[in-house]
Amino acid sequence: ADPRQTLKLISGRRSMASLSAGRRLFLQSRQQQQRWIQTTSKALADPSRYVTGVTLSDIESNPSLAAYFKANFPEWQSEDTITTRPIPTPPPPIDPLVALNIRPLSCQLRDPVKEEGSRACHRLRRNKLIPGLLYGSDPTKNILSIDHSSKVMIKTHWDDIFRETQRYKLHFENRVYELSVHDEEGNLVQDTPQLVVPRDVQWHPVKNLVICANYIRYYPGKPIKIPIKYINEEESPAMKRGGFIAPVSRTVECVVEEGVRIPEFVELECTGVRLKDVLRTERLIFPEGVKASHRVSDSTFLVGTVFGRRGDADDDK
Repeated sequence: ADPRQTLKLISGRRSMASLSAGRRLFLQSRQQQQRWIQTTSKALADPSRYVTGVTLSDIESNPSLAAYFKANFPEWQSEDTITTRPIPTPPPPIDPLVALNIRPLSCQLRDPVKEEGSRACHRLRRNKLIPGLLYGSDPTKNILSIDHSSKVMIKTHWDDIFRETQRYKLHFENRVYELSVHDEEGNLVQDTPQLVVPRDVQWHPVKNLVICANYIRYYPGKPIKIPIKYINEEESPAMKRGGFIAPVSRTVECVVEEGVRIPEFVELECTGVRLKDVLRTERLIFPEGVKASHRVSDSTFLVGTVFGRRGDADDDK
């Protein structure tokens, strides 16, 4: 016999044997899968997918309902594909700073010898560093403003200041930040991070950019100025006809309790406002846990006055 034909016959038998073995394994796995589907489909069959509110016990106790399902949904107990409700993923943990409406901010220590003075500050600004000062009291950390060490010379990167000013515009000075102070080696300075509020921010007269950013320490219960936002202007007979509010106070000094979210705005209710109305604190809506400071008097604090065309006043009459 030709040895070549013998080798072809042997290789053919091996390939057939391997093919039959693979086919056998495939059929066994397919049978196991079908068996698993049959057992689990009966256990996981959910009639409420077809008729809302129907359960397995309802079908077992009601023959007419069972006949209805058998006639209209014959495959409800023998589906090849079982769809189960996905397990909801738990929400990500909420950052306590985000919950209190406090944003992080970082800065570096400034050399009191080499980086003090006008020329040194101009040199820092050319390197995209904004000079400033961290000062103020914080009784929660035993820091007193009368202590000379409470005043810290710092410098903030221009990109961080530009990001915050572009996001909040002129309300940048009415926000609370968690300020982290780093030394030249990048290590955190003692007693930081601290809660601060930008104060006495100096702007370039032409470029409208920050050239000096100072920060005063903040702690819960310390008064903070919050911007005033007008709402429901379309419900005012005067303002919906072209009237406007001539503002006297654009912010109101408030006290926020500990653990309460610092609001972005304090809303001023404009419903029913007419011409020449004087708007005071009775129209301000303070969130829960936020109240006006003791320096805000109901009789002297003035938000603004409503003005407009005289023809509008005649129409209101």
